Amino acid sequence: MSEQQQTLTIQQAIDLALQHHKEGRLSQAETIYQQILQSIPNQPDALHFLGVLSHQTGKTDTAVDLINHAIHIKPDYPEALSNLGLVLQALGKSEEAVISYRKAIAIKPDYVEAHNNLGIVLTSLGKLEDAVASYRKAISLKPNLAEGYNNLGVVLRKCGKLEESVANCQRALKVKPDYVDAHNSLGVALQVLGKLEEAVASFHNAIGLQPDCADAWNNLKLSTKALQFSKEQKGQKGNLYEKGLSEQARASTDFAMLEYYLDKFKPHESEGKIRKVMAALPPKTTEQVIINDQSNKLETSCQFPCKLVALLCFGRSGTGLLHSLIDGHPEISTLPSIYLRDFFDAGIWSKISADGWRRIPERFADEFAVLFDASSPQSTPGRIGEDSSFLGRKEGTTNVGENRDESLSLDRDQFCSEALRLMSHYPNVDPKLFFLVIHAAFEKVLGTKTKKHTVFYHLHNPDDFGKLNFLRYVPDARLIMMVREPVQCCESWIRTPFRDNEYNKIIPRIVSMLFAIDQAAFQIQDSVGVRLEDLKMTPEATLGSLCTWLGIKESPSLYQMTAQGKKWWGDPTSPDYDDKEAMPPFGKVAIKRPVGMIFSEKDQFVFRTLFYPFSVRFGYQEPDPIGFEKDLKAIRPLFDELLDFEKVMSEKLEIDSAQFKRSGSYLLLRAGFMDRWDVLNEFKDYPHLLSPLEITRK
Repeated sequence: MSEQQQTLTIQQAIDLALQHHKEGRLSQAETIYQQILQSIPNQPDALHFLGVLSHQTGKTDTAVDLINHAIHIKPDYPEALSNLGLVLQALGKSEEAVISYRKAIAIKPDYVEAHNNLGIVLTSLGKLEDAVASYRKAISLKPNLAEGYNNLGVVLRKCGKLEESVANCQRALKVKPDYVDAHNSLGVALQVLGKLEEAVASFHNAIGLQPDCADAWNNLKLSTKALQFSKEQKGQKGNLYEKGLSEQARASTDFAMLEYYLDKFKPHESEGKIRKVMAALPPKTTEQVIINDQSNKLETSCQFPCKLVALLCFGRSGTGLLHSLIDGHPEISTLPSIYLRDFFDAGIWSKISADGWRRIPERFADEFAVLFDASSPQSTPGRIGEDSSFLGRKEGTTNVGENRDESLSLDRDQFCSEALRLMSHYPNVDPKLFFLVIHAAFEKVLGTKTKKHTVFYHLHNPDDFGKLNFLRYVPDARLIMMVREPVQCCESWIRTPFRDNEYNKIIPRIVSMLFAIDQAAFQIQDSVGVRLEDLKMTPEATLGSLCTWLGIKESPSLYQMTAQGKKWWGDPTSPDYDDKEAMPPFGKVAIKRPVGMIFSEKDQFVFRTLFYPFSVRFGYQEPDPIGFEKDLKAIRPLFDELLDFEKVMSEKLEIDSAQFKRSGSYLLLRAGFMDRWDVLNEFKDYPHLLSPLEITRK
């Protein structure tokens, strides 16, 4: 065969592989690429495209090696350099990704995709002006680039250039009218501008095109509450969220969750409503996956833990610390960190169980790869807007052990084999059963010898669907919420978005804290609050009392911070984290940190008044009912103006106060303030407030 004939044959083979690749037949494409490389080991196109395929199937390290090999053979290969940038970004190596994109652009200055992707990674690095320049260049090269206009609109909104943001989102929709992300992005920009009715209409458009668009539903509920408040202030009806939604959308679980979100602003009236929305979740019978039709197989064949306790957070209140102390207890089964916090969320079970019961463990392992390799860059299911890539690294589970040189892992094959064995004893499996299987298989692979009668689930900060679905499947679950002095806790939780000028991320966090303390779940579940201050100041008494509440014996393991039995050195996201020394479990720095880095005295006055019943019940403040009523009247006029932390943000964002006060986030916070104030004004308390753990002093 001549060299020309061989080249033609290789090119035809690559074209065929690319066709398979494009149409989703990945195994066929991979086979062809490998056959080419067996014949010509240094064929750059086959190396490059096999690297791209490896990245798509989660083999990111292999992808880097293959694409780098292609570039070594063919240095002037812009497509390979651009795709290397994508893989490096997925690995969290954003600065290296920028270098790779810039090399691709240097070789091919009119490379539209590289300019656009460079803008994406620059945005993630917070280099917003540079990102704007990249997007503008991509659009100048390709004026009908809808994705470029949308990305530019998003980053302009982050820069505070709201009118330009709206204009670019609209340009994206002019090019591509059915572009769901652009409808959603436009809605967010309009929401920030305070054009709430138009924002709601944009979210409706996104949902009309994609009924399960989680981003649009989430943004719709935030704008709806803000719009309701705005309308009520003007003496108008605010229930415009139904108009524009199809009958199918109004009958969906997402719509039920939207209405439940609105109901949560009056938690003292929501006990019946929480049961109503649980009934609106997909029927449990539809989530059962058949395993064995033999009716004589009893579900008592396997002895799983009979009790389940879930841990919830209250801002940054020390849930990671408590979890690390519970880890290793001889009577409790718990997975490391917050890996499974969204296991019960919408769509997770259907994804895991899509190929029948035998593939459930394998698909679970694919979805929650970090459980089997803490260094995995792969994202886990999480709340909207959360970046859960490299979760193990962020949670401090990639540098555990006495010498800080171990990374948590679990044998995937053994886990899947054991999970299948356990499941085979049952006629069918549903989310709850498999959740117990996960813990039993985890303990088996670890070689645990003691009998575990309780599962400790770090549920953390779930969305409404995840929390309610969990409680529906485990109606006898008990709840623990870690708490902390509320104003100090709130400052700690909003520290990062405040630094990054992300007002739209700050407000949902503040609102969630205001309404976490008497949430409806506490009315229907056995629940208790544990003070971080008690855990730090009197660990023996606090942990002893918690053991009594949990029904477990005290153990020396309770005084050691561990993850999967190995020494855990602390939360890397904490300002107190030290690269050289382990965080002491009962150190006092966090609870003694002064308040005032974000909130002025006026701001603190507002929040302390709204948290007064909680602070009194949990011992953060002495009762002063007369002073409280006076303060309650005094804070009401303050709602009508910017708080001091908001003035700082408006200045940094270069948004005048009048515009700032029209924004949906500003109105959402005022809606929360007023709903809390109304209850306090009527009852002088929050009905159904969480109760603290009763601590027996030794």
